[in-house]
Amino acid sequence: MSGSPPDCHPVIFESIDAALIRSTSLNTHGAAGPSGLDAYAWRRLCTSFKTASHSLCESLALSARRLCSDYVDPSCVYPLLASRLIALDKNPGVRPIGIGETPRRIIAKAVLSVTRGDIQNAAGSVQLCAGQTAGVEAAAHAVQKCFQQDETEAALLVDASNAFNSLNRNVALHNIRFLCPSISTMLINTYRAPTELFIDGEVIFSREGTTQGDPLAMPMYAIATIPLIRRLPASVCHTDVVC
Repeated sequence: MSGSPPDCHPVIFESIDAALIRSTSLNTHGAAGPSGLDAYAWRRLCTSFKTASHSLCESLALSARRLCSDYVDPSCVYPLLASRLIALDKNPGVRPIGIGETPRRIIAKAVLSVTRGDIQNAAGSVQLCAGQTAGVEAAAHAVQKCFQQDETEAALLVDASNAFNSLNRNVALHNIRFLCPSISTMLINTYRAPTELFIDGEVIFSREGTTQGDPLAMPMYAIATIPLIRRLPASVCHTDVVC
């Protein structure tokens, strides 16, 4: 996408405060990242120690607002973005799952609570994995309606090969600045540089695609694939596209 991307005023992130971080931590679950502190331990840290817990939540909220409004040096956030890597057998193929640090998941969920409406509006009805209510049901009804039309002769299923893991980050982050500016700075700060993945005592780097296990991975994938989906009707004549 070309031109000048729209601006996003940072005031929209002022609602990310200690109270939101605390409630988000209570709804965060999962195993530990490289540091060894799982979601249960972070729930205790954020809720069980009165003033100290409040100060911790304030610090996480400040970090979230900074990541959403300013570009930060990637070297400053390496520890936050590091993940434990688990390779699941897709039979065939491998599905890499990154178990990130719990503070990253807490911050990401807090950011999503503020930007969810913008993400859904950006994805619209052509990409139904952006958190739209009853999106799967809507897709099923749309396909059923298409099948029942007299003029329908065939249906074409198009699957982008390994799109979740092969997504070009540079192109995706560039396009997201145009499609959903409110989430773009956060995604640029977390995905513009390779991140460390720890597996069996070794370190490899995640350079492309989104990190499965990151709460922001699905919104990033949803918005980044919008240009691809929009090009499909031009390639296949007289076709309704539902993703």
